Amino acid sequence: MDEDKCAQCGTPAAPGAKFCESCGAPLVAVTQPVQGPAAAQPASAYAAPRAHAAYSAPGAQVQYQGVAIRFVAILIDVIIVGIISTILALPLMLYVLNSTTGTYATAVIEAIISLLYFILLLGHYGQTAGMMLVQIKVVKEADYSAISYGEAAIRTILLVIDGIPYVIPYLLGAILIWTSDKKQRLGDRVAHTVVLKA
Repeated sequence: MDEDKCAQCGTPAAPGAKFCESCGAPLVAVTQPVQGPAAAQPASAYAAPRAHAAYSAPGAQVQYQGVAIRFVAILIDVIIVGIISTILALPLMLYVLNSTTGTYATAVIEAIISLLYFILLLGHYGQTAGMMLVQIKVVKEADYSAISYGEAAIRTILLVIDGIPYVIPYLLGAILIWTSDKKQRLGDRVAHTVVLKA
C-alpha cells in the first residue's frame, strides 16, 4: 500500500514511524490528502534547490562522520580551490613576477576564493564538492535541517583555528572530532552543526 511507503524514496515505512528510515522525509505527509495541483509545486523559488531540508529524523540512528572521510573531503576541496586560485591569480602572478606585492595580492586572492568556495557551497547545498564525492553533508545539530550561510561562514572561518598546528594540518580539528560524542570540530561546535552521511 502507498500509505506504508515513503513518498520521497519509496522505502517501506515501519509501523508508527513518523520519518523515513532511508531519507529522513516526514511520513505524515504521505497520509495527508493532496489538495489540487498547487500541492505539487515548491513553496517558493528558493525552496526548490534546498529540498530535503530535514536531512535526518531526530531520534533515528544518526551516523556522525569522523576524521578519515572528512580528511578525504577537505583534501579534494583544497585541490579544487588550488586549481581555481591558480587559474584566477595567474595573470597577476605573471604581471608582478618575483614581486613582494604580487605575492601578497596572490595570497589575498586565494583566501577570498577559499572563503567563497566553502561558504557558498555549504550555505546552499550543505556540501562542498569534496563532501559530495565522499557523500557526507553538514546539517544543523538541533534538527538535522539545512544550515544557513551564516553557519557556513562560522565553520569556514574557524578552519583557520582547526588547522593548528600547521606543520601537521588540522591536528587540532582531528583531536576535537575524536573527543566529541557528535564528532564536532571547533567550527561545528560554535556553529552548532554536525556532519552526517548524505
